[in-house]
Amino acid sequence: MDAIVRTFGALLLLAVVVAACGDDEADPLEPVEQPVLDIDVSRQSVCLLVTEDLPEEVEELPTIGCDVPHTHEIYASVEYTEQDVYPGADALGEFAQVECLTAFEPFVGISAFDSSLSYSWFLPSLSGWNDEDDRSVLCVLADREGDELTASMAGSSV
Repeated sequence: MDAIVRTFGALLLLAVVVAACGDDEADPLEPVEQPVLDIDVSRQSVCLLVTEDLPEEVEELPTIGCDVPHTHEIYASVEYTEQDVYPGADALGEFAQVECLTAFEPFVGISAFDSSLSYSWFLPSLSGWNDEDDRSVLCVLADREGDELTASMAGSSV
């Protein structure tokens, strides 16, 4: 019986040590790199903390909670279905401009022309189109003056 108690005690001590070491919760004030192809705005907005060193072509985006200061918010994902062959950045940009403008007012609650927010987009790259079947344009908003946002802009009418 004494051996069972010692073994149980050793297992309990091990469990406490592992639990203490495993308490690696992410800092909510630090962005988490998320693969672009895993971004899903169908359930909730995705906010970003973008710095100047974000490359022109990205595979991951610095996501962060919308309730902490952030620079951008992805407010819509629009599928390009007009053709199977990569149409080029210009054609995708024209598509994005129309579709992201169309999605802006229903999301923010005010026309993009009356808003203090601006919008832009992330386009699929040629390699993402061909290798990953990426057809999603991600619509992104930000403050026109470059100020940080501190909440989701959903329904904000700003």
